[in-house]
Amino acid sequence: MRLSRDLSRGVAAAGATLLLAFGATACGGDEEPETTASEAPSETPSETPTESESTETETPTETETAESEAPEQGGASAAEITPPGEELSFGDTATVPADFAGNEGVVTVTVTGIEKGDPAILEGVEGGEGQTPWYITYDIAGVENAEGLAGLSLSVDGIDAGGTPGAQFINFTSGPAGCEDEDAPTDWDGASYTNCNIVVSKTPITTAAFAEGDDYSLILGEPVTWS
Repeated sequence: MRLSRDLSRGVAAAGATLLLAFGATACGGDEEPETTASEAPSETPSETPTESESTETETPTETETAESEAPEQGGASAAEITPPGEELSFGDTATVPADFAGNEGVVTVTVTGIEKGDPAILEGVEGGEGQTPWYITYDIAGVENAEGLAGLSLSVDGIDAGGTPGAQFINFTSGPAGCEDEDAPTDWDGASYTNCNIVVSKTPITTAAFAEGDDYSLILGEPVTWS
């Protein structure tokens, strides 16, 4: 057993992707041979650019509308995903992206509470002197690609009243009685299961935080929180 301050999750910055929307570029008609040059320049050039401009302004508008209405990859629209920085109450559910073993999906996380644990579990643990364990209990259910997320290990962090994160207590067994740390089943079909994380701190842990991935990271982004 050991203590680890897991504040580097998602520190690797994601590469930014620049999306460039190009409108259709209209080309002029075939060049006319020199004929009645006195009348052609005054009418033909004035009409052709007008039609071209109409094409260029309408095409991006239709494309942008289609993109804004289309759901995100994975089957969940942006409106269904709980945005980073959302503040929830215990018992509320967040819908968040998940990534496990190269597979992407969507899950729900419902933090049900934080309880003070038994300090005896820290006896003999390096760095555990003067610390108190706090049990964070939460439910996880699969929304999209649950089969691909089988075996998922999803942690919830703990933060004290001053905004300082506690240290994750890493236990290589299932955890003490009353706070079992469970992974998603290997044959997971998305059914809800309960998990519990132990966070160790010298000050009371009052807030739970989903901080998986850069957008929700405690360092790089804004976690979803429950209190």
